[in-house]
Amino acid sequence: MTDKTSAQKRASLKDVAGSLGITSAVALRALRGESDISPKMVERAKEAAERLGYPLSEVEAEEHRNGVVAILVNTMRNTWISDLVRAIRIELSATGRSVVVAPTRRRVPEFPIAADVESIRSIRALGVDGFILISDLADTENIMEAIGDTPVVALGGSRDLVGRCDTVRIDDEIGMGLIISHLVSLGHKNIAHVGGVGSTVAKERAEAFRKAMEHHGLGDHSRVEPGDFTEQVGVTAGSMLLRGFSAPTAVTCVNDPCALGVLSAATDAGYDVPSKLAIAGYGNTSMAASGTTQLTSVDPNSDRLGSIAAQFLVERIGGFDGEPRDVAVAPELVVRRSTSASPRVDAPKRQRVHVD
Repeated sequence: MTDKTSAQKRASLKDVAGSLGITSAVALRALRGESDISPKMVERAKEAAERLGYPLSEVEAEEHRNGVVAILVNTMRNTWISDLVRAIRIELSATGRSVVVAPTRRRVPEFPIAADVESIRSIRALGVDGFILISDLADTENIMEAIGDTPVVALGGSRDLVGRCDTVRIDDEIGMGLIISHLVSLGHKNIAHVGGVGSTVAKERAEAFRKAMEHHGLGDHSRVEPGDFTEQVGVTAGSMLLRGFSAPTAVTCVNDPCALGVLSAATDAGYDVPSKLAIAGYGNTSMAASGTTQLTSVDPNSDRLGSIAAQFLVERIGGFDGEPRDVAVAPELVVRRSTSASPRVDAPKRQRVHVD
């Protein structure tokens, strides 16, 4: 079942707390009816949960459970992944569960993309309640085999696992559409994208870029420079884009670290950002919002992504055996300094006139 609207209907613990003007921790205790919370607040919290669509029955049913959920990642260096882990932890705390985070990639030279399936099997043997897979993991087939019949939800990845397990994804067509519409509104036409390499998500995001450009009648102006999710490759790709006379006036990137690499390449090449070159990232991480960077970026709504994934997993752990669900969460665009100016057209050089 694919449902892009149910993402907006599912409330999180943070939503309930926000509607009452209290913290998530207080909201959790209120929903559980704990003795240190006034009866009136307990009643208000439960009314808010019911009104917003928060799964109150799961909180009550899991009150005394002390299980563990394993979150499998490629890396913890990406701050976007840290944001997702935080959102998952908040949501799972409502069911008395804790979280362990485990990298999946085997760090052995002869197995550059192999998964550490032995560790995953060991985690499963410890009796974890379920698994959440964040982003596209390398060696996915062996990972899924190691997980076996333990409940699993895929979060923030590509369409590859849709139909095999519950999936919660970013709607990248909307995300890329927002970036391109913003840049076009500023007057940009020659827009490039750095990405398409490293995972299926990168390829899907590059394809979403092409579709957005075609939507604005700019298909002939679009260019995808191969790049992955790392800052180092962003520097190389940015340098390639800015060579010669056909340099773009704007660049979108597969994620924020890649965009920082392009920004570094632009600085080295003497390009002023944003008047000479506009740059946009993806993920709205803390590095995008830093005072020195001020990078325009797509906000994937990490709190929503994490809370839905956690709720799906709790339902599976509780016995839900329906068809695999797929939710694509709509992101938003956060505009900052890196795209705050229209493209600058350099004045033609004046020809010198020699008077004899």
